[in-house]
Amino acid sequence: MVFIVYAVLSVVIFVFMFSRLRKMRGYEIEAHHRKQELEIAKREAELAARDIRSQAEENAQKRIAEAEKMIEERKIAAQKIEQTAMEVQARAAELSVKLDERLVSLRKDEENLVAEKKSLDELRERYENKLLDVAKLSREAARDAAVALEIENAREDTRKIRREILEKAEDEFSMEAHRILIDTMQRIAPRVNEQDMSELVPIPSEETKGRLIGREGRNIKCFEQVTGATLIIDDTPGSVLVSCFDPFRRRVAALALRRLIADGRIHPQSIEHFVKSSHEELLGNAIETGTKACEDLGIFHVDERLLELLGKLQFRLSINQNTLTHSVETAQLCGILASELGLNVSIATRAGLFHDIGKALDAENETAHALAGARILKQAGESAEVINAVESHHREVGHTTIYGPLLMLADSISATRPGARSSTREGYAERIRNLEAIARRFDGVIDAFAIQAGHEVRVIVSSEDVNDSETRVLAQKIRMTIEDELMYPGKIRVVVIRELRVTEEAL
Repeated sequence: MVFIVYAVLSVVIFVFMFSRLRKMRGYEIEAHHRKQELEIAKREAELAARDIRSQAEENAQKRIAEAEKMIEERKIAAQKIEQTAMEVQARAAELSVKLDERLVSLRKDEENLVAEKKSLDELRERYENKLLDVAKLSREAARDAAVALEIENAREDTRKIRREILEKAEDEFSMEAHRILIDTMQRIAPRVNEQDMSELVPIPSEETKGRLIGREGRNIKCFEQVTGATLIIDDTPGSVLVSCFDPFRRRVAALALRRLIADGRIHPQSIEHFVKSSHEELLGNAIETGTKACEDLGIFHVDERLLELLGKLQFRLSINQNTLTHSVETAQLCGILASELGLNVSIATRAGLFHDIGKALDAENETAHALAGARILKQAGESAEVINAVESHHREVGHTTIYGPLLMLADSISATRPGARSSTREGYAERIRNLEAIARRFDGVIDAFAIQAGHEVRVIVSSEDVNDSETRVLAQKIRMTIEDELMYPGKIRVVVIRELRVTEEAL
């Protein structure tokens, strides 16, 4: 048993020693390999160092060669520069000699000019003395006369240039104004006035006419008394004609008549009831009408009082032109003209729409409609530009902004375009007579004639009582009197004619 243990122990010791010997042998082999690798690396490093050294020597030789070449080139360039500098120096010396010679020549010429100037001055003085002796004038008087002549020539030239500039500017401004006005008038529809003095109301049967007349005419008398309109029954079959010069009363009468016919009960009490309800309804629709007019023009933030007055303008006429239609058209014209002239379109449009709003006030109002409208606009919080344009568009007050004259122009265009307004023959004749009477009122006037449908008045004056300067003053006086006393659309031209005719008869 002990023998076996010793044997096993011997085997274990042998195996352990054998494995240690093998590891040591492995370490020796690995160390040998590493030594060989180190030697190989050393040889490769020596070869690389030899290659690097040879490459560095080769590069150094190339750089030395390049440096030597550059030095040689710079030497050649320096020689050329030195040669050029010598040539420039020689040229400068040559030019200096020539300049000295030219300077000497110029000094001689200057001396000659001084001598010639002195000789000319002496000659001029001698001739001036001769001229003064011949003219018997002193030197100061001759100088003053020459200065006065030059001043007069300069003034004449200045007047001529000023006249040419003014004529050219006037032509250009006139052409531009015509262009703007034509473009503006073409951009609005030339609506023809279709306002009538009557309105047809259809009836279901001829029997209705008798009921409208009533017993002994009491119904028709009550209707005409309450509405202020005339009811014409027998002229038109199948309808009744309501006639009235006031469009509001005519509209109330027509609406009340339609309701009476539809209701069927026609007697004085029902007539009064329907007339009153129609009157209230039309007044209630005024705000809606005014609001629609403002919205169509793009005008917002308007006081309710202004909207009501604006709606009432549809029932007002100015020489048979609907005032609301005229106000809307004037607003469109003001906006277009303002856009062409680079002004505030909103202010111009508001002024055009509200310019006749004073006409919507009660008839008892004795203030001019322009001033009354301006007062209402001020209470409604409108801007100062709009208020002044409205109150000055008939020249009751002066203009403070450009919008006043702009509104006057648009108002005149809307009022005088073809078909805008109509007037009676008697009214036209009255305006012509008043125009001629104003012209004949002044001293020295022989006769006056209104022509061009009242847009021009020709005044013939006595050549013995009125001279040329007084003729211009007389034309201005007639023009201002017409502006103060007459109301007229558009403009009136005043032409004063003065001529001298001498007649002799030989017998």
